[in-house]
Formats: sequence, structure tokens, C-alpha cells
Amino acid sequence: MVNITAPLRIGYVLFPAFTALDVFGPLNALNLLSINYPMTLSLLSKDLSPISIDRTIVHGEGKGMLATSASPNFTQFILPTHTFCNAPPLDVIIVPGGAGTRDINGTQEAVDWLTKRWDDPELDYMMSVCTGASLLARTGKMAGKNATTNKAAFNWVKSVQHADEVNWIAKARWVTDGNVWTSSGVSAGTDMTLGWIEHLYGKNESEAMRRQLEWNELNSTDDPFAAYYGLS
Repeated sequence: MVNITAPLRIGYVLFPAFTALDVFGPLNALNLLSINYPMTLSLLSKDLSPISIDRTIVHGEGKGMLATSASPNFTQFILPTHTFCNAPPLDVIIVPGGAGTRDINGTQEAVDWLTKRWDDPELDYMMSVCTGASLLARTGKMAGKNATTNKAAFNWVKSVQHADEVNWIAKARWVTDGNVWTSSGVSAGTDMTLGWIEHLYGKNESEAMRRQLEWNELNSTDDPFAAYYGLS
């Protein structure tokens, strides 16, 4: 259990074409949390180059599954604070999803780093949003664990290496298995984060944040999308 009186050390794993809301939805809640509790934030990637959001743009060149979209250069960039080589000790690691998760070779360094950090005794929580669960599965550390992911990409996530060792829960907004928290798609990451804040800091804290965010409360089983995609 995290010592909430000590600085809570949070790290985000980033890669080109991560989904904006997967990162910034939970971060909005965490930003509010940091007003009253000591926290640090590390943004981690394979190097310190700017990272494109929702598109894969490397050295000015569009790549990946959205390179032929109507607006291949419609993106924003975020600057990492650390590389995987100099990442600091962390209490919480969060992995977003997005089109970039389908770049198996491009995300291998992230998977290798997650594999090494998984058993770090200082790590209290490993979390994923959306198809970020595919990176967790690829570590081979999820064997026998319950997890969920984006319902539109559910079958693809189940196809990645080691995913057949995971117990995938189709109808779930988010799933908790020990210290591993995984959410369904995109906006579900914020629901999971608010649920995690409630778990760690109490109902009063999470409710105060929902009011500030004007965010309707959902529980971990509120999932209409499993049925929509024929998964339940």
C-alpha cells in the first residue's frame, strides 16, 4: 500500500500515437489530487524527443495506421521528462493505449522496461488504459490475471504475445486484480483513476474530484460497450 504521507511517484509510459484522453483524462484527476497530497510525475519514453499524440510522426514524417488519414499531421506533441534508461523509482506506472500500441516493434523498448520494472519492490500499482493492456500482456507478467481493455479492439489485444495467458473480462469498465488495474477504452481510464483515488484516499476525495470535473460516477461494471461490440 502506498504511503499517502510520502510523495506519490507516478510514471506514464509514452510512445507515438498514444490516445490523448488516455493520458490527460487521468492526469486531470491526478493534477487535482496533487494540490492536497505530495506527488511527482515522470513522463517516460525511449528518448527525449517530442512525442506525437494520436498520430505517429517521427522526424516530421507521418507513419503508422493513420498516415493516410484525411489529416495525417493533425497532432500535438508532449515532451518526456525521462528515458527508460534513467527512469526514477516509481510507486505507480500507467500505460495508455492508442494506435501506437499496434506498432509492436516501436513499443518493444517500453515492453522490455515494463518487464524489468514489474517486480520492483518499490512499485505498488501497475495500471493500463485502453489498449495499453496489450503492452502489459506482452511482458508475460499477466499470466492468470484478470484484465480488460478497449472493447472495439478487444480481439486484437487478445491476439498479442502472451495475451492468451490473461483472463480477459469483456463486460467491465475497469478490472482490479491485486495491484494491477486495467480499464476499458479511452474515457474509462478516468473512471478507473477516480476509482483508484477512492480506493487509496477515500470516497470523500473522489467525490470532490468528480464535482470539480463534472464527471458522472460509473462503477467498475458499468459497461454498455461490451454488448455493443458483441462481447457479452
